[in-house]
Parts: sequence; C-alpha cells; structure tokens
Amino acid sequence: MWLSDRTNDGVVTLGRLVETIGSPVLTALAVPHGPEQPVRGTVLHDPADPLPAGADQLLIVPGLQPDQPAATQLVRDAAGRGYCAMVLKVRGADTADVVAEASLRGLALFAAADEISWRHLDALLLSVLGSQGVGGEPTGGIEEGLFTLANAAGAVIGGSVAIEDLDRRVMAYSSSPDQRIDSLRREGILSRRVPEIDHNLERYRTVLGSDGVVRFPEALGVLPRAAVAIKAGTQPLGTIWAVEGPQGISAEGEKALADCARMAALHILRNRNANELELQKRESALLGALEGLWATHETTFRLSIPPRAELGLLAFAASTDAAGLLALTAHLGNALTRHIVPFRPDASIATTSRAIYVLLPGGGSPAATRLAHSVLAALRDSFGDFVRAAVAPTETDPAALPAMRREVDDILRVTTAHPDAPRVAALADVQARLLLARVRDELAAEPRLRHPSVAALVAHDAEHGTDFADSLLAWLEAVGNVAEAAARLSVHTNTLRYRLRRTTELFGLPLDQPDDRLSIWLQLRLADDKERALSPR
Repeated sequence: MWLSDRTNDGVVTLGRLVETIGSPVLTALAVPHGPEQPVRGTVLHDPADPLPAGADQLLIVPGLQPDQPAATQLVRDAAGRGYCAMVLKVRGADTADVVAEASLRGLALFAAADEISWRHLDALLLSVLGSQGVGGEPTGGIEEGLFTLANAAGAVIGGSVAIEDLDRRVMAYSSSPDQRIDSLRREGILSRRVPEIDHNLERYRTVLGSDGVVRFPEALGVLPRAAVAIKAGTQPLGTIWAVEGPQGISAEGEKALADCARMAALHILRNRNANELELQKRESALLGALEGLWATHETTFRLSIPPRAELGLLAFAASTDAAGLLALTAHLGNALTRHIVPFRPDASIATTSRAIYVLLPGGGSPAATRLAHSVLAALRDSFGDFVRAAVAPTETDPAALPAMRREVDDILRVTTAHPDAPRVAALADVQARLLLARVRDELAAEPRLRHPSVAALVAHDAEHGTDFADSLLAWLEAVGNVAEAAARLSVHTNTLRYRLRRTTELFGLPLDQPDDRLSIWLQLRLADDKERALSPR
C-alpha cells in the first residue's frame, strides 16, 4: 500500500507514480528506500551514450537487456549520479542480478510491460509528474486527476475503469492489482487507444446518446461492461468504461460511474488549452456567420478572412442509415477537427446537431473537395461509409456564407438519404434528386396539388397486392414503350397492357396529355422513393 502522494515540497513520490500508472504498465521490482522517495522528472537514455547527472530523476532505458552485465553496471552508475529509479523491459529475461544490485545501491527498479511503447510510457510518466517532466514543483495536469477518478470508481466497482476521449484514446485508467480486467482493456491501456472490434462503433453511439449508465453483456470474449458518457451539458467530451466485477455492477457502482463522469467533465473543461479555446471562438463566429448574424466586415474580422479570399465551405453529416445520429455527429466533429486543423490551421469548424461545417479561407471549392476526400479516407476505419461531405461553390464575399450553408444542407439532405449517392458531392451531382425532394416538400405542404387518383392507386396496391403503380411507373419511365417497360418488370407485354387498361378503368388517370403524365410520374416516383426509404435494407 503506497501511503504518500507527494513530498512536503509538492514533488510526486515513487509510491504515487506506481499507484497511478500501476499494472499492467509498470511493476515494481525493487524499492529499497520505500515509496516516499521523490521523483522530479524522467531521463530517456541510450546505453551507448555517457550517463548525465540526474538528481531524483527516473531513468528510462530502451534496449537494455536485464540479464547482461551492462544492466548491473548501469544500475551502479545511475545510483552514483543521483537517480532515484530506473525502468527497463524484462522480456522474459532473468532479473535476479540486476534486482540485487539495485537493492544494494538503493536504486528503485521497475519493469515496464513488454507491449507498451517507450514513447507512451514516457508520456504517462510525465502526465503524473507534471507537464515539464523536470525538477521543481509539478504542474499536475489533467491526467493525474483523471487517474485518481478512475481509481476511485474502480475501487467501488471491482473492475478496471478506463476514461477515454471522443477519439477513443485512453486518457486514464484504474490500476488496482486485484481489479477484474480482460485482454481488450489491457491492450487499450498499453497502446493508450481502444482496439477496433466489430461492435465498437455501435456501442460508442449508444453510450454517447444516453444520459445514464449503459450496460453491455459479455460478447466476443470481452467481459461485461458498464459505460457512461462524459458531457458538458449536451456536448459529449468522452466516455468512461468499467469492466464489471464477478457479481455485476451494483447501484453504488453505477452512482460511482456517474459521479466519475461529472467530475471528469470538470477536469477536461478546466484543462482545455489555448488552441482549443481559439477553436471554440472560431466555432461561435462561424455559426453566427452561417446564420447571417454578422455584417461582412464583422465576419471577416471574427474569422480572420483575408481580403478577396476564395472561400470554400464543406459540410459533413452521417447518413440516415447510421444509428445514434446526434452522438455520432458529436464524435465526427471531434475527429474532423483533429484531422483538419493540422493541414489547415486557418480553418474554422462548427458542429451542430445535424452537420459539421468547415470554412476554408483560401483555395475555394477545389481545395475543399480535395480536403473532403482525404479526410473521409482517413476516417473510414472509424466511421465506415456512414459519412457524407457536401461542397459549396467558391465565393469571395463573406456575406454569401448563409446561402452557401443552405446549398450544402440541401446536398446533404440528398446524399445522406441515398446509399448510392457520392460520398463527396456538389450541387451538380444531386440536382435532379434535390428537385424531387423540393417537389415532395411542396406536395406535403399543399395536398390539394396531388392527383387523388394516384393516392387511390397506391392504396389499392397496398391493400390488394396488385402492381398497378409499379407497372404505370415503368411505362412512364420507358416513355410509353410497352416492350421496354414489360422487360423491366419481367412480365409479358400483354400483361402490362392489361394492367395499364385496368389502371385507366379503375382510377380514371388521364394519360393522354404530357403535363398529366409528368404530374402522375412525379407523384408515383416520390411514392416509390418513400417506400424504398421505409423498407429495411
């Protein structure tokens, strides 16, 4: 049991380090001076280089074999130069000699898990020691507080707890030696990222779309889990996942998870850096510009748009096939920001409940199209083919942004509803379908414009199992060519002629005039679209 978190001058102790990071990442082999020994930073050392002085530093040594004479010699050198501890990887080697030497010299010795990268280990150590990673009082940082929360929740639940951001990176985890854990959680801790498995995306959508704790049974060799979303109001910030104990999770355990999520949200918000705050300012400014709230000069100033810049506007949304659209949109917005900002730091990104908008102040629609293709390719592993992108035409006047937004919204309306629509589209790619959608809107708003016989025809088919609507639609789309329409329907031409004659007799549809045929075709076409949208795919 490690008793002390920090020394009197605020420096992290070895005990705190091991308790926070813990199994399976870090294992103590020897702690001759006890857990209260201070640690003031880390030194990553190549055994081939001269060893620098390191008062109260933790020595990280990649490539050192613990059963070789060089390991015991390095222990002697490190103790003589003031180091408090050393970390190496065992990789199945005999550690008896190096442990004995460390105990003799008063140097703490730790084994890092073979699977974890040295870079990730160093980042974990620095997150506990403080962001500077050198002598002096540590700055604390977000991860130390999150590790404390994870350990507190894990102690109540009895299973391993992991706190993740929206990109499924593991920010912190519990490290109790007797906690229940499985291979998936162990892999996530070691790589600092949740492995991709078949049902992951669906589970994350479920959790992010829920207000409370969600339970998942054992599946695919993975122990049962309880999860909760970390939110600031309705804005998702991440998730917390707990491996349930052998007896499941109690009401007290669910409360611990909910409390952990509430406190984690405060930690995350409190530690957002200046870059994130700047992105939030731009997001608010872009939303106002897209809604036409600002004058042109105000939009230009708020979004730092250069004079006469070629503006490109992109919009991204999940297809209507995707479950948990609201949660998926928030997750998508976070991923887009992470992928776009490094390439276009001048971009402004705004997430709404329906779509994510990206303004590029330079390059116009060609640059926006190229960026959309590259981003969708990068996100395919995480989001599959659920994401669609719309590109507005190039403009140089910021006052055009509301109109540009309406255009990309119209494009996404079509592409998210049709699985065969292009993943990246401009208006020209969906113009016909958009026209049909607008006609549908008009017919819904003005029912008196519909031909009543068309509705009667569709209702008759649904009630009696007849095919009058399909037959008439095929004939209209074949421009009156009975042979072509019959072939499309896989029926004899006489069968089709009979159906057309009965359609006229039963419903009195006027088919002689072009305008009447166009009107009837539009209504049948839209009814057919609606039926396809409602039928399971």
